[in-house]
Amino acid sequence: MLNRSQAGTGQGSVPSTQPKAAQRPERTLTLLSVSTGVLFAFIGSTVGALFLGQLSGLPIETGASLFPSHPFLQIYGFIALFVMGVDYSLLPRFKVGRLPSLVLGYAAYASITAANAFFLLYSILPLGSFQYVTAGALLMLAGSAISLSQVVILVTRPSGGFPEANPLIMLSSISLVMISLLLVAGSAGYPLPGGTFSPQMVYLALVGFAGSMIYAVEIRSVSFRQCNYRKQVANLCWVLQGLGIGGMFTGVVTRSNLFSLLGAVLLLGAALSQLVSIKILELAHPLMYRPAMTKMHFRIMRYNEVCMLLASGWLVFGSLMGMVWLATGTGTFFVKDSFIHAIAIGFVGSTITCFAPMLLPGLLGHKGPVTGLSFGPIVILNAGVLVRIVGDFQTLTARAPPLWESVSGPLVLVAMGWFLVMIRGIGRPKQAAAQSSVSRKFSLAESRGIAEGQLTVSTRTTNREVTFPVWFVVADGLIHLLPVNGSSTRWYRNVSKNPGVKITIAGHVYLGTAQSTREKEKVKQVMDIFRDKYGDRNCRNFFGDRTDVAVSVYVPSP
Repeated sequence: MLNRSQAGTGQGSVPSTQPKAAQRPERTLTLLSVSTGVLFAFIGSTVGALFLGQLSGLPIETGASLFPSHPFLQIYGFIALFVMGVDYSLLPRFKVGRLPSLVLGYAAYASITAANAFFLLYSILPLGSFQYVTAGALLMLAGSAISLSQVVILVTRPSGGFPEANPLIMLSSISLVMISLLLVAGSAGYPLPGGTFSPQMVYLALVGFAGSMIYAVEIRSVSFRQCNYRKQVANLCWVLQGLGIGGMFTGVVTRSNLFSLLGAVLLLGAALSQLVSIKILELAHPLMYRPAMTKMHFRIMRYNEVCMLLASGWLVFGSLMGMVWLATGTGTFFVKDSFIHAIAIGFVGSTITCFAPMLLPGLLGHKGPVTGLSFGPIVILNAGVLVRIVGDFQTLTARAPPLWESVSGPLVLVAMGWFLVMIRGIGRPKQAAAQSSVSRKFSLAESRGIAEGQLTVSTRTTNREVTFPVWFVVADGLIHLLPVNGSSTRWYRNVSKNPGVKITIAGHVYLGTAQSTREKEKVKQVMDIFRDKYGDRNCRNFFGDRTDVAVSVYVPSP
């Protein structure tokens, strides 16, 4: 085995599915952003639960006094930091690169965290509250502008697949800058229609900022694991999303309700386009690891389906309530509260509950969800939203929400707590898993469920050993490899000169001799078995039409 200084990824290697902490220095920044966002979420949700209890008639004195911080902490604290934290880790991986600047990343985190501290002081120390909000707004603008600059650099890189997701990633960051600008303008005295948390502002924050990033992750993650997406409809989604965000922002600046309503219609059209593009009712068609599908793989698919169907239903319902609010000009308590919480908790919360178990374990140094995946958090979360919406409906004929609606807040908090416990325990540590695999007998026949191996080759000129992450398929007693960039791939050029190779799979080292072929029919046969393991979409994304050679390695024993 090579030490770390000898290993390298190099040109033409498949992006590693299990990056080490040293390889991903943005991991700490991601965990810091996500954990701080979750902390603000607990504070904001607790304040919201206290206020709802007070509205429902419970003898709670602090709910109304602390409530001004609730929307700030939920939108600018939890959602902003959580989405940005995911950006810091996923975007570099999408583009097979690095975060442009860790210093700027920490600067954006510090600015937004400080902004939310001021927003919290706005409730605790009401005297001079105008200054607190202004300071927070300026810090939000600084942090969002820094984040946008990082995203622009990453998204405009030519590497990486799924180009339909790139505009959505950009729109997400642009939306955060827009709402920060409007927040600064409002705190400086500019008359925002409907105030700081008007339906337009909520649309820009929840559907523009959070929604755009969710759509991008769905296009990549769903198509990566379960089904191909429809490219043309995905392109329509980002076009409508961009027009909708522009219309909503124009409506605020010009104080034109017509532009705002048009923006809401376009955003709903974008949402529906997204649901069609990712085949929301056809998700259970796995593309990856089909020969090695286990009960856990099917459980993951069912979990994704449940979460995404619930999230999509709340998005459509909330969007309709938002359009009613904009059309009527004022909106009842039922319309306002249902709009905000259907999207903020129903849509955004359910989506985070869907994808976080798939994405965060890797950031925590764990394997994917092989154990511990539970439907409990998503069920309780949506029960909390449903209780709130049904209780809000009764306010159409009553002066206050029913007492039982106060259960909604605790349900959401329980769901959040259970979800965090589930995330912490999901999967197994990579090191422990590796040790377990080494300690027992292992055969290549078991490798069908293993995505990645390590190929060690000798360089052509110096005979120095270099290691590359590779995808592989075992068939007919051979380990088959496909160079990502065909015959121009670095490791293939080395193998052509020095065919003796070392392949490491699940901690087991195999020595063999590589044989290559350029015969189109044989290359096609290898590509077909790669598609059967990794899925058609993944093979088209990573190999495309560049594959003009296949490599087979005979290994007698580990």
